[in-house]
Amino acid sequence: MITLVKDKSRFYRVKRGQDCREIEARLSVPVSGAVFAGRIIETPSTPFKVYSACVGDTYRTVALKFGVEEQALKDINGGKVVYPTCKLFVPCK
Repeated sequence: MITLVKDKSRFYRVKRGQDCREIEARLSVPVSGAVFAGRIIETPSTPFKVYSACVGDTYRTVALKFGVEEQALKDINGGKVVYPTCKLFVPCK
């Protein structure tokens, strides 16, 4: 028996010419791995806040501010360098 999944809001198909930043801004979720036309991205059930880093922010300070683990925050954001105005995804509680 085949089950048809109708919940399209959990999935997003990458369109030609889109890049990671555009998709992240549109969906408000972090995108990891290669992005190419036709790729299906499953949006996580955990909602994320988009936080704009300030001067002096590090993964540790942001993790303490929002009450999440530092390593989890690094993993979600792909370990990118934190700099002022950098957009970080922080899981909501």
